[in-house]
Amino acid sequence: MKFSPPSPAHLLVALLSLGLAGCAPPDDILRIVVIPKGLTHEFWQSIQRGAEQAAADLTAQGTPTRIIWDGPLRERDALAQIRIVDRHVSTQVAGIVLAPQHSQTLTAPVQRAVEQGVPVVIIDSGIARPELALKYVATDNYQGGRLSARHLLRVLREKDGKAVPRLVLFRYQVGSESTERREQGFEDEVNDFIREHQLDPQAVWLSKDQYASATKDSAMKAAAPLVNRLRDRIDGIFAPNESSASGMLETLRSLGLNGQVRLMGFDTSDPLLQGIEAGDLDGVIAQDPYRMGYLGVWTLARYLKGDDVNAGGTQRNLGTGEYVITRDNLHQPEIQALIRPELQRARQLEPPVFPRKTATP
Repeated sequence: MKFSPPSPAHLLVALLSLGLAGCAPPDDILRIVVIPKGLTHEFWQSIQRGAEQAAADLTAQGTPTRIIWDGPLRERDALAQIRIVDRHVSTQVAGIVLAPQHSQTLTAPVQRAVEQGVPVVIIDSGIARPELALKYVATDNYQGGRLSARHLLRVLREKDGKAVPRLVLFRYQVGSESTERREQGFEDEVNDFIREHQLDPQAVWLSKDQYASATKDSAMKAAAPLVNRLRDRIDGIFAPNESSASGMLETLRSLGLNGQVRLMGFDTSDPLLQGIEAGDLDGVIAQDPYRMGYLGVWTLARYLKGDDVNAGGTQRNLGTGEYVITRDNLHQPEIQALIRPELQRARQLEPPVFPRKTATP
């Protein structure tokens, strides 16, 4: 069964009716805190929209739900994210939806939450002890990395005639599980290509040990000397997230190499989409953050209301899809619905239906 989002007017009437009738006092409202890695990127804002839509749909169906949106300003401030998790556990929220900045350092706060009876759904990036999470809702980042490599290698082979492509893997930062999986997928796909065509790995890999760090500015600082040093040899570059791709794109433009060096990115933003349109970026792997935020909140709320979200040994992972966006498909309606904020809320999502928990004798 598909659910259409309620109109703002209907939602307001429903909420007012609940309050006036006295049938949903504050203690009966599910307070779910959603904690992204940061607050600035469009990716996290799409997650927020999805989370809020899930809360609206749950409320319309008789499960009053309120989202508390709270995250660190910077994506490299894991200590701030830890403090946010601990603070909300102490206020006894019903549950937490968390996109951990670091797979290791955020494991202990998740464990503390679970020990205090606060269930946690992990989205976007994993933690070192995945069994602590009620559910993991994310892109298949490894598959996304492989898709990136396939597209980049195909473009270099078919459009540029590069039988021996010379590549740069421009990494994000240590400890980010999602981007590390993308990097591994890209690297494995290229290495499979090297073996299949019996190529010398040293002839293909120009660099795969440079890190962009957490912002576009830091990415540009790392990219400039790297590209300058290799500018006469690079055929293609992979950058595994929005900030690293944006920083590399601006660096290529500043050095007059845009459109000459092939660039494959990950995630979407207006600058990256404009880069695809202009031919300066050969493509990106798009995630579905709106769906990710929606499913994270939906799954947690249904668990809190007594559903068995892992019934029958169901996998703890809920995939949200990976999509190759190029100049050829950028304006297709299904792609636009993924990336345009004004179109996201018009989508009809079909959330999973879980069985009720069975009482143990």
